[in-house]
Amino acid sequence: MSAHVPAKRLAGFYFWYFAAIGTLMPFTGLFLQDRGCTPAQIGAIGGLMALTRIVSPYLWGQYADRDARRMAAIRITLGAGLLAFAAAQFAPGFWLLALCFLVYGMFNNGTMPQFEVVTFNHLGANGDRYGRIRLWGSIGFVITVMAMGPVFEHIGVQTMPLWVAGMFALCWLTGLRIPEAPAAPRSGGSESVMGVMRRPEVIALLAACLLSQMSFGPYYNFFSIWLKDHGYSKFEIGFLWAFGVVAEVGIFFFIHRLRRFWSLRSMMLWALAGTALRWFLQMTFIDNMPWMTAVQALHAVSFAIYHFAAVSLIQQLFPGAMQGRGQAIYTGLSYGVGGAIGGFGSGLLWEVMHPDLLWLVSTGVALLAWLIAWRGLKDIRI
Repeated sequence: MSAHVPAKRLAGFYFWYFAAIGTLMPFTGLFLQDRGCTPAQIGAIGGLMALTRIVSPYLWGQYADRDARRMAAIRITLGAGLLAFAAAQFAPGFWLLALCFLVYGMFNNGTMPQFEVVTFNHLGANGDRYGRIRLWGSIGFVITVMAMGPVFEHIGVQTMPLWVAGMFALCWLTGLRIPEAPAAPRSGGSESVMGVMRRPEVIALLAACLLSQMSFGPYYNFFSIWLKDHGYSKFEIGFLWAFGVVAEVGIFFFIHRLRRFWSLRSMMLWALAGTALRWFLQMTFIDNMPWMTAVQALHAVSFAIYHFAAVSLIQQLFPGAMQGRGQAIYTGLSYGVGGAIGGFGSGLLWEVMHPDLLWLVSTGVALLAWLIAWRGLKDIRI
């Protein structure tokens, strides 16, 4: 990593951003339930948030690719998003709550795809060191999810939006001190974004990522509620979320070493297989806290290795001036389309089938993602 890379500031941005996510993700379902939302409404808001990931990242990616002013775009998306989320604190009723989440998603979901490009462009040829910087986001997540569990145990989850907005505000302030990254050299070829997307290996990668995130739908929307229904306290719920991310931190710290032995294709295949195993074991051991803790360690595979492989592949398959749109397309199709299907679908299925069986559905979806990646990425050697 070269001396001019603002590594501490990049790490600080990840820390505060995912500290906010560590408060938002585990406790949003409980917050909405406390506000009187039904499971279908909770699933609808989760799906609505995912839908914004389809449109928002590409719009902001196109804006950032046009003039390479990514940090300027990030300050707009993050600032407007945190204000919209803070407004959820005071929004009465389902429809106004849904509107706040919608506005938040339309802005904030444009933030991280562009910041990934900023980080990779600052790193340049040292891209394998990405994990050492990104791990600080995981550390921020762990700290807040462990801290906020006991806080919400004592004061309730009603103030959750203000806590999230405050952490996003600290992230925004950190972003003011991060300079624009040197723009990646423009590709000498004439291929367009749509041309890249028509390549078989790109289609396979995006399809596998979409299905992977679709399988996470019940986890993101109902994992905390499911644990509570099985007798877990808010502290135990927060601990389980945090433990998974602790394992993620460990992998991010050493992932540049794994990269010496594994291709990105191998990393993706192991990640998708680990995801399928995770959902199956989670269903099997729901009433056993020690085993549930061990299962959460698979987050190191199903998120950390998956995320590193996915963003690295996208960064290389969409070169030069297409990087922002490439990361946005990946985010939109996987976390957006896949997340929306998983969010809406899990909300509907939660009311018509035994919740435990949802994890069997997720297992099957993750296995399908593995099969597509195994067949479709066979010619990738990076």
